[in-house]
Amino acid sequence: MAAEIKREYNLEVTDDQCAKAKSKLIKEKKASHEAHFSRIWDYQAEIFQSNKESKFEIETIPGATIGSKQRFYRLYVCFNSQVLAWKETCRPIIGLDGAFLKWDIKGHLLAAVGRDGDNRIVPISWAVVEIENDTNWDWFVSHLSQNLGLGDGRNVAIISDKQKGLVKAVHNLLPQAEHRQCARHILDNWKRDSHDKELERMFWKIARSYTMGEYADNLEELKRYNPNALASLHKTNPPTWSRAFFKIGSYCDDNLNNLNESFNKTIRQARKKPLLDLLEDIRRQCMVRNAKRSIVAERLKTRFTKRAHAEIEKMIKGSQHCTIYMARNNLYEVELNRTNYRVDMNEHTCGCRKWQMVGIPCVHAACVIIKRKEKVQDYVHEYYTTIMWRKTYKDGIEPVQGMQLWPRLNKLPVLPPPWRKGNPGRPSNYARKKGKYETSSSSNNTKLTRLLRVITCSNCKEEGHNKASCTNVSVESQPKRPRGRPRKYQEGLTEGVGSQRQCVSQKQGEGLQSQDVSQGEGSQRQEEGL
Repeated sequence: MAAEIKREYNLEVTDDQCAKAKSKLIKEKKASHEAHFSRIWDYQAEIFQSNKESKFEIETIPGATIGSKQRFYRLYVCFNSQVLAWKETCRPIIGLDGAFLKWDIKGHLLAAVGRDGDNRIVPISWAVVEIENDTNWDWFVSHLSQNLGLGDGRNVAIISDKQKGLVKAVHNLLPQAEHRQCARHILDNWKRDSHDKELERMFWKIARSYTMGEYADNLEELKRYNPNALASLHKTNPPTWSRAFFKIGSYCDDNLNNLNESFNKTIRQARKKPLLDLLEDIRRQCMVRNAKRSIVAERLKTRFTKRAHAEIEKMIKGSQHCTIYMARNNLYEVELNRTNYRVDMNEHTCGCRKWQMVGIPCVHAACVIIKRKEKVQDYVHEYYTTIMWRKTYKDGIEPVQGMQLWPRLNKLPVLPPPWRKGNPGRPSNYARKKGKYETSSSSNNTKLTRLLRVITCSNCKEEGHNKASCTNVSVESQPKRPRGRPRKYQEGLTEGVGSQRQCVSQKQGEGLQSQDVSQGEGSQRQEEGL
């Protein structure tokens, strides 16, 4: 600190002054956290007063004695306007993820995010917990399921990474839900030890395959290129991240958890702030986002959203390369790239599965629709319409007053979680891999663990005890091998020389006998040469 102050400001300070400044800063940080946690009940009352029917649940750990302060455990926030917007106008898909808080005390933020008609994020609910574990994820998913009325999850798709607690929670509480894994996380773990760009290209071809035939062909290509890579890829459970296995009905072909990644990026500065400032920043961002998008939606004069129109135009342009063959009963056969697809205009389906999976006609369906002299826009799902997009942001989050104007409940203040020990934030992922018997408690610890270690007595050379408790007869140690690597074709000779040196040194002076031995060694080398 003293060197940094000297370099930046050209001021001389002592170590004691730096220590006092650091202690003062730590005390101020602790005081700010304690002040925020002490007003958490008042903030809950303000939320209930300004945003009716919203969910704000706080759980605490009781004190050691009756009447003592409680300690914060976790909280859950879900605004009613966000729930209604998702249930009535958004596609049935939810992204789940957690992000660490950049506090001096432990904390994680769990969030559930939806997607609107313009493929933008719609935050649904969020929670602050001490750590990502099975208990907290079960608690968060159960509250989310109750607020959204998900039931067993048969009508919803979940996207997440492979966090163990999250996977278990979705499996236990939403057993019928389609649980997709983020393909980006799968790829990073799959090619962790390889930087082959060709493997990455093949992986994305497999992940973006819409049909089982296309999926099988891409797997066969990977098998010819690298059989070992294919064997390891099967262990990642491809049905959770390849589009060929996705169910129909979510009108979303996402296999990336970009929903939560985008949300976490918007709150990266809020995650550094104390609890109430964190919650207020997230709420205020959602409130402003709803207001701005409502203005954009009202000004939009097109039938569909901007990104939906871009996708429709892309499909229309691609349909020019298709060849169409008519059949009876509104059935058509479309050829593209030497592959034929069946298009059923009665059921609004295509053999490539993209139409029924996304809700926007694919290039094959667009070719048929144009051939029938109809509009492709008439076959797009209503999720992408401007009317539906306006309903999403019709009623947003209500404003909240400042801390001075909050109701004062005079409830017993809540203590913050235990102070973090060590460095704040997520631990480094670049630690060296530990050995079989090496401790993993600290990355800087190079000592071996005493677990499974077998001790050997230095007195009797037996295992299971040490010299202090040994009652056996002392055993002479074996002679040590000479230093250095033995010369080639002279290993036996070197051992003989070593023993000769030992015997001679026991009888006479070490210096004299070493000279004799070296002379004998030279003569032996000369004889070998002859």
